Amino acid sequence: MSGQGMRNRKPASKASASSGGTASSAGVLRFYTDDSPGIKVGPTTVLISSLSFIGLVVLLHIWGKFRS
Repeated sequence: MSGQGMRNRKPASKASASSGGTASSAGVLRFYTDDSPGIKVGPTTVLISSLSFIGLVVLLHIWGKFRS
């Protein structure tokens, strides 16, 4: 009785599976190639810059409390 209400899905055709799978993978992988346009920034640079920005905002909040 556990499988009466459920039907098996048909597998996707080979044309749609191959074109859809490679197109989405190519779109994601394009960001990590040397051919992609834009500035190349590593994860360490992003981490350090975001933590520096958070620290700056915290320091400005503390400085603002003492000024007023």
